[in-house]
Amino acid sequence: MIVSSPALAAESALVQWGQRIAVIPFGIDLERYRRTDRECQTRVDAIRASAPGPRLLFVGRLVYYKGLHVLLDAAREWPGTIMIAGDGPLEPALRAQASALGVADRVRFVGHVSHDDLPAYYQACEVFVLPSIAKTEAFGVVQVEAMAAGRPVVSTRLPTGVPWVNQDGVSGLVVTPDDAAALGAALRRLGHDRELRQRLGDGARRRADALFSRDRMVRVFRDVVEAVVRSPERLDEQLAQLAAVR
Repeated sequence: MIVSSPALAAESALVQWGQRIAVIPFGIDLERYRRTDRECQTRVDAIRASAPGPRLLFVGRLVYYKGLHVLLDAAREWPGTIMIAGDGPLEPALRAQASALGVADRVRFVGHVSHDDLPAYYQACEVFVLPSIAKTEAFGVVQVEAMAAGRPVVSTRLPTGVPWVNQDGVSGLVVTPDDAAALGAALRRLGHDRELRQRLGDGARRRADALFSRDRMVRVFRDVVEAVVRSPERLDEQLAQLAAVR
């Protein structure tokens, strides 16, 4: 059995399979989020010009489990602009909440961002946030996209792959879900500490390189399939060698 994170491998329904589980995380084209061409840089400059820094970015659907209401409750702790990229049914309620909290001037609802524009948004921000509050957020590929761009991530300690993708103190900060005070403290810390942002951003990029490239995903998947075909009687041993993720 192949799963995308150690958290999923540990789910009770899968425990019976024991070592016959290979953890192969989702992989992406990392270089896509590191574009340095003039078109991308022009877009980055335009985004930064429209949003006073430091910039905090969220990318995703505006739905309940993403925890955006918690982010807005913590918004005063971020010293710059919060950019919310995406659309969804909760946008009117979130806009109303931002106004009621007096933070509408620092929160930008930028709407749907095209696939081509996403790299520029990641590069334009200083920190990425994924404040999800429910197990529906099983992995958080957007974290990997931000990490590929060398951006530190603030995410939540869900019983899923989310806090495994973004490791606390390595690639970003991980906080208790649905806790505006904890989220605000993390945002305040990163918002005011450029050196910490740089260190965690460098760690995020290294972690993306080590675990979340598309090439690695394809290579490990191929090796696992070949191991199954070649020596099924030694499958446990070979899976441990080929697909162990620490």
